[in-house]
Amino acid sequence: MGSVVVGVAAVVVIAGLGANALMAWAARRQLTVLPPPAGELPPVSILKPLKGADAGLAANLESFFRLAYPRYEVILGVAEAEDPALAVARRVAAAHPEVPSRLVADSREVGLNPKVNNLANLARYASHDVLLISDSNIRVRPGYLADLVAHLSQPGVGLVSSPFRAAAAGGTGGTLQALQLNTFVLGGVAALHRLLGGVCVVGKSMLLRRATLEAIGGFALLARYLAEDQVCGEEVARRGLAVSVSGYVIDNVLGTLSLRSAVGRHLRWARIRRRMSPAGYAGELLLQPVFLAGIAAVADPGLATALLLAATVAARAAVDAVAERAVGVRRPLAVYPLLSTARDLVVGAVWAVPFVSSTVAWRGRTFAIGPRTLLVGAEVPDSGTAGRAGEPVEPALAGF
Repeated sequence: MGSVVVGVAAVVVIAGLGANALMAWAARRQLTVLPPPAGELPPVSILKPLKGADAGLAANLESFFRLAYPRYEVILGVAEAEDPALAVARRVAAAHPEVPSRLVADSREVGLNPKVNNLANLARYASHDVLLISDSNIRVRPGYLADLVAHLSQPGVGLVSSPFRAAAAGGTGGTLQALQLNTFVLGGVAALHRLLGGVCVVGKSMLLRRATLEAIGGFALLARYLAEDQVCGEEVARRGLAVSVSGYVIDNVLGTLSLRSAVGRHLRWARIRRRMSPAGYAGELLLQPVFLAGIAAVADPGLATALLLAATVAARAAVDAVAERAVGVRRPLAVYPLLSTARDLVVGAVWAVPFVSSTVAWRGRTFAIGPRTLLVGAEVPDSGTAGRAGEPVEPALAGF
């Protein structure tokens, strides 16, 4: 019986390690920056939905006022004028009068998704036909926008998203989440896009044309879903347009997170993946080889399973180190055995939760999510009518 356990465990673990190595390879191959497109570059409206003063918010916003791009505007907004993010955005915008910008406070709703409601309100003030949707916790380098536009300019491309790595992560939770983002998330997006030809969009950075957005139903459609980014990508692909991933890595500034906070975030994303692709999410357990080898060691204690567990820890650490270094993250190699093991054990321990729970807390609200992350359990307001209509805050900053 013992040899059967060891044999099965070895096959499963090797398969999991191989899949992780393949994801790391795909991520490395994905990181190709395109040359600028020929001719005049189209002007871009950057939509920045804000809520709360995130870690490093001022520096994050500052990076969007220093883009090496000839013509763009930045529209920053909150749902409530009392939101502390507004004061931060005001200071950053005032320091860069050379970049057209506008501050908006508007609480109108087109659906249940609070981020999309914010985006819908910001879009009302956007001047240009190319829209960049970018989260507040993203920090970029000057060439970022030009590379996105270069991808969007390729024939048949309807949407471009960006790969991202974790930055400024602190605390136990932040450290573990950073490793997960730099390996599983970055590698998974690249593998699905590059190896399987699928659509996988992370909404931290999305560039598309206004006409494309309107053709899929606009923000009113996307506001019905929690995973509005993935739904947007799927709807764009459904209309015969390609969904591309830029080769320009951006930084996702995490800040200091407790283990409890990190697990909460992980479970929210896990519930999303479970609803978007039940079979795909079920297979994610195989991507936690240390957790599986640990189960084998507990089920059948002995030298063989102990050696299997030790070899798995070493191999997992090596794969993670290679994956992170491919995106410019360099930790001391000695930390990986402990860090990779802790991440696998935490992720494996909570893997089953999304199968029995479909409720998420996000942006101060609690949602139940249905198939394709449809938000349920509350009344959806009429498009454009709910909430308090806002006006641009301090129009003198607009720069138009």
